[in-house]
Amino acid sequence: MEKREGRVPDYNWYLLVPLIFLLSVVPLIVYLKVVPLSGASFEFWTGQKENLDFFSYYKMVSIIICCIISILSLALFSMSYGLDKIKISVYYIPMAIYAFFVILSTEFSQYTDISLTGFPDRYEGMYILLAYMVILFVTINLVNNEENLKVLIGALFTGALIIGIIGVFQYLGYDFFKSAFGKNLILPAAYKQIADKLQFQFSKGMIYATLYHLDYVGSYMAMLFPLSFTMFLLTKRGWMKVLIAAFSLLMAVNWLGCTSRAGILGGVLALVILMIMMNRYIIKNWKYFIGGIVILCLILVGLNSISKDLSSRMHNLISDVVNISGGSGNDGGQSKSLLQGLDIKGNQATLVTSTETLKFELNGSNITFQDKDNHPIPFQADKSTGKIQLQDNLYKDYQITAGKYNNMSELQIVKGILKLNFSLGNSKISLLDSRGRVVNIQPVARWGFQGKELLGSSRGYIWSRSIPLLKDTIFIGHGPDTFAAYFPQNDFVGKFYAYFGDMWQLVDKPHDFYLQVGINTGIISLLALLSIFIFYIIRSAKLYFRNDYEDFASRAGVGVFVAVCGYLGAAFFNDSVVSVAPVFWILLGLGISINYMLEQKNLKSRKVAVK
Repeated sequence: MEKREGRVPDYNWYLLVPLIFLLSVVPLIVYLKVVPLSGASFEFWTGQKENLDFFSYYKMVSIIICCIISILSLALFSMSYGLDKIKISVYYIPMAIYAFFVILSTEFSQYTDISLTGFPDRYEGMYILLAYMVILFVTINLVNNEENLKVLIGALFTGALIIGIIGVFQYLGYDFFKSAFGKNLILPAAYKQIADKLQFQFSKGMIYATLYHLDYVGSYMAMLFPLSFTMFLLTKRGWMKVLIAAFSLLMAVNWLGCTSRAGILGGVLALVILMIMMNRYIIKNWKYFIGGIVILCLILVGLNSISKDLSSRMHNLISDVVNISGGSGNDGGQSKSLLQGLDIKGNQATLVTSTETLKFELNGSNITFQDKDNHPIPFQADKSTGKIQLQDNLYKDYQITAGKYNNMSELQIVKGILKLNFSLGNSKISLLDSRGRVVNIQPVARWGFQGKELLGSSRGYIWSRSIPLLKDTIFIGHGPDTFAAYFPQNDFVGKFYAYFGDMWQLVDKPHDFYLQVGINTGIISLLALLSIFIFYIIRSAKLYFRNDYEDFASRAGVGVFVAVCGYLGAAFFNDSVVSVAPVFWILLGLGISINYMLEQKNLKSRKVAVK
């Protein structure tokens, strides 16, 4: 390539290959990686010594490889066209601040092994977070004309087309990955023999596509549907309009069919912003817009006729909105939860349920039981089976067993769905977790969402326990992807209610991108990211509000803008994940670059007008 001065670079498309790969191929990667776990990763995981990962590990590796290649592409671009072609941008300041605090949070993290490569099933450690910033920087500088835009948007739509087709068939009950061919495709040769035994956590009719979970499909489609719908409205060529209409229809089916309430809220936010930005254009071309809305409603009805889960999720979404705005919702539900309290002090333990209180005390090798008023409860013990029967009708539903397991005296108490195991030794009672480890019961800090813990599939519970963690991460965070290590996993009473009896549920993410950043890499890093988003939104709103959209750049620009807004809206309820985040950061880089192109064009127009 020859160095061309004084003009917009017109370089070969292959400099964009790493970005093309990130947009079109990386989200499609599904392949088994058996990751041995040790150290903190094993300590805070589920007890398994290996993580069988299909959706995240190889995406993580691919992102890092693409990041390195993109740096080489940018270096080649700079050598060919000169360093003066690297844009000077105010965005670099908060990007650098964010990257600095990511590194700082990793350096001072108590769990460096997790901070570097990420937590099992997620793999979004320091390397990936820095890769996002590199990808954003590279995109801002490599995208300089409409041809670049068309190449990258085309790559995005190609990958989304495949994801959309897989998603539609999953909704109809034909999951590609559950077929013999699909299983063999995602299993390495050494594991082909387990194809028939492979179990999927996703029920029939659920859209997870290649993105791991319906919520992440929601975040992805909260970008793709608004973007494709915008391009449909603004495209003028007949045959192209038909193609984009069909593609947008596919995205809409997946957006609604995945039943992600976070994705639906993000997509609705994007559409509202689109109507505000393009109000004049929409009024002028109202037939296309109204037609699109009508088709959207028909899709909603059609999808619900296939699966009633959609109407149920929509009803829950409305209930959550009413609940969070002050309605009754789930208020007071915890008072009806079976487990109300558990306290252990030395050789004494107190179990409080919704109907009664059971106290028990260890004296030497003998155990006694009392009611809430410390009155002894008579019991019969079968030494051959270890079963203990309390001789009081108030406690007739209790199943109590004492015995030795792994050379340790244990006591098991079961009532309904409540199952507790205790170790008995040295005149001390200790609670055992699902892995047989002794766990301590400590006070749990909480903030807000009292009586609304079940909001958004128990997001209210997670947020109420996550927000207090921010007081320790004002400057630096606990470390990338270390959320699981700091969340109060021993909040047995809260978890029992929030997860309908599963007090050992692993909470490995806050289900809120902004909380995720604030806790993992610090509030300063969060403010840095927010400044990027806010500055981009303000500049975009100024550029696209009542724009004439006469060129492809402005059409793509407003589409990317609403897509970014859709993702940021869904991010209030979803986390950043390697399946979707690279697409977001490239789109944000595209949006910033398009805005720069349009601002330069407007500046030249004003100069010509002055002359």
